Amino acid sequence: MRPTDAILLALLVLAGAGCQKAESPQTPVARIDNRTLTLETVRAQLDSTHGISEAQLQEFIRRWIDNEILFREAVRRGLDRDETVNARLEEVKRQLAINALLDQEIYNEKTLASSPEEVEAYYGEHQSEFTLPGDLALVSFVLFSDRDAANTFRTAVLRGTPWGDAMREVLGDPQASDLLVAHVDSMYYTQSTLFPAELWRVAVAAKRSEPSFPIRTDDGFYILIPWKLNRQGQTPDLAYVEHEIRSRLAMARRQRLLTTFIENLRARHAVEILVQSGSGESTVKEEE
Repeated sequence: MRPTDAILLALLVLAGAGCQKAESPQTPVARIDNRTLTLETVRAQLDSTHGISEAQLQEFIRRWIDNEILFREAVRRGLDRDETVNARLEEVKRQLAINALLDQEIYNEKTLASSPEEVEAYYGEHQSEFTLPGDLALVSFVLFSDRDAANTFRTAVLRGTPWGDAMREVLGDPQASDLLVAHVDSMYYTQSTLFPAELWRVAVAAKRSEPSFPIRTDDGFYILIPWKLNRQGQTPDLAYVEHEIRSRLAMARRQRLLTTFIENLRARHAVEILVQSGSGESTVKEEE
């Protein structure tokens, strides 16, 4: 058991010993005057997916106590009733409510989705916006810890076995899979993202769709196959820019929905603009 888990378990046991109700026990971890901080509250406010460390727990408790002390002093001085504080609090409340409404109506998963047809149409109409600033290679590669295993894989592909089928054969063979370190199938890389550097030199120089000789590196022996190479200034494949296109479409769609939503809501209210707009710049001055 990890030390962190032991600490949390001890807290739960201590809480259970003094708790008469078995359902939803609360585990106190700190107290100031009549207010108690529970472990459940800490977990709810922290990402406890992988557990909460002792350091995280102690830091949360420290900040909670500090904030409680400061808040109580502010209340003692009457600052919680200060007009400026309440005005700011009301504005925060308004913004939180607005954000909740927009999340419900506009910024949701439904408005994020675009059909393949929409993506293809946008790509066709905006290809000039996706000009590559540098070379881009579509490659697959496999890394073995043993040169012979790398050569065996390369030979299978050269003899006509599709790359994916050859990969599945390796994964299905316990002896071969033990020598397999890593594999990547059909991903786009630039010179700055493909490591080690030897792989990029092979990707731009090798024949298309032909597996390379074993590339020896500190990690092992790579077999790389370049499927496509787009040069600087060319338009990349749709697959490479699809994510950006979907983001652009979602932004435009949400903006249209927001405009329509506000217009529909505006029609329900009597709206007046009491300051006339002139043809040039103007300044509204307060009367002395």
